[in-house]
Amino acid sequence: MVVLVDDEGRPLFLPNVYATLRYRDVGFAATTIEKVLRSIGMAYLWAAYRKLDLHQALSSEEFLSTEQCEDLAFFLRLDRAAQDRLVEESLNPKTRKVTRLEHVRPAASSSAPRTMISPVEGGYRIRAVASFLDFNHERVKPQASTRLSKELTKARDVAIASLRAQEPRAVSADDGDALEGLSAEVIRTLDAAFEPGSDTNPFQSAFHQYRNSLMYWLLLETPMRRNELRHLLVEDINHATRRVKVRVSKTKARTLPISEETADEFHAFVMKHWAKIPVKARKHGYLFTTAEGDHLSNGAINLIFREVRRKANLPKDVAPHGMRRTWNDKLSEKIDALPPEQRMKPEEEKQVRNRMNGWSKNSNMTERYARRHIRLKADRIAEELANQLREKEEKPK
Repeated sequence: MVVLVDDEGRPLFLPNVYATLRYRDVGFAATTIEKVLRSIGMAYLWAAYRKLDLHQALSSEEFLSTEQCEDLAFFLRLDRAAQDRLVEESLNPKTRKVTRLEHVRPAASSSAPRTMISPVEGGYRIRAVASFLDFNHERVKPQASTRLSKELTKARDVAIASLRAQEPRAVSADDGDALEGLSAEVIRTLDAAFEPGSDTNPFQSAFHQYRNSLMYWLLLETPMRRNELRHLLVEDINHATRRVKVRVSKTKARTLPISEETADEFHAFVMKHWAKIPVKARKHGYLFTTAEGDHLSNGAINLIFREVRRKANLPKDVAPHGMRRTWNDKLSEKIDALPPEQRMKPEEEKQVRNRMNGWSKNSNMTERYARRHIRLKADRIAEELANQLREKEEKPK
């Protein structure tokens, strides 16, 4: 359960009520709630920087001004180090002698270097805080329909709108720069690099080789996320039915099929390697651990792929999430290879992909994860068209 607390460890009332009602009670994942609360926590950091009681402001009819919301938007676009420096300077101001006019200008009020985060992340923070302000705006809306009450309500609307207006525009990458699945050549290289006993396998011990091989095949055969893989328990994989249960998920829990070979690899790893870890060290039940039984971290999984990249001289997109994009490419190829009478309708394909990836029924993530397949199909059609046009042009009159 994710809770936002102040610097003394006390839960902050308004943010946690908001997170409970708008996120936790309707089934959002803990990772999503954490990200939202971190953004709201930055709004409280801004209030500390500006020496403002944010709880009191959001509980009053005066709310926040347009200028304050614009200033908040700027603060949200700074990285955490820059935010912390501003807060630290405001709490411990340095005394200095003013000798030039520039020293008293607002731009010179802080000597801390300011670093802006990416437009995508900055936009997310601004949207999260704006939704939080909307929630409190509705909460304190006066019942009386007096002219003053209407003016205060309008002022709050304008202030929140000014915050949203500061959201940076995130320009989408061109198709050539879009993150796509891995090529067949790279996959063949990875197959060899993760094969236990292979000359290109960068890992030494049998435990690490067989553990990493099982992780690789689970990521390749399913659209499982890195954190979902990390939280698999031994009991989550059914060797007989060849199914893996994804319990801990950023979006939706689900059950995914795996190959007979991978099911056998799982059984062999558990019996020959995992079972040899002292019982006390593996009582947590997690499948993927260190040789000593400690639960493997997301950073450790990233490190495994970095080591394989280094050893095999592979591109940077060889990473856990690259495997997820690759699975989606393979699904598109599988569907396209079906006879026309067996091919599902686009809406059915979308629902299949959403279910397997753990997305909601109304999710539009399908288009993002099918980019490489769509680009290759478009290139193939365009090439065929170009050849047909050339043949027509060269046909004798």
